[in-house]
Amino acid sequence: MHMIDVAALQPLVNDLVLGLLTALASIVAARLCALVKAKRDGELGQILDKTLGMGISFAMSRLKVLEDGHATVPVKSELVAEAANYAVLHVPETVKALGLDGEHLARMIEARLGTSVSAGGVGA
Repeated sequence: MHMIDVAALQPLVNDLVLGLLTALASIVAARLCALVKAKRDGELGQILDKTLGMGISFAMSRLKVLEDGHATVPVKSELVAEAANYAVLHVPETVKALGLDGEHLARMIEARLGTSVSAGGVGA
C-alpha cells in the first residue's frame, strides 16, 4: 500500500476553513445588524406616528383660531404645514434618523388626513 503525504495541503485547508468561518461570521453579523436596525426603525416609526398624530391635533386646534378670524382659509395646506412643523420641532432626531424631508412628512400627514394637498390644491 502506498501513502500520500497531505501535510503540504494543511496550510491551504486552514486558510480555506478560516475564510469560510469569516464569511459565515460576516453574514451572521450583517443579519443581526439588519434585525437591530429594523427594530430601531420600527420604534422610531411608532414615535413618528404618534408625533404626527399629535401634530395634526395641534394644527387642528390652531386652525380653529384661524377660522374665527377669517371666512375662508386654505385649510388643508396650512394644516399639513403645521403638523409637519410640529413633528420636526418635537422629534427632529427621529425625522433625521428615518431620512425624512418635508415632502415625505407632508405625504404622510396627507395620508393620515385622507386627502392629497399637493395633487388637489386646497381641496374641499
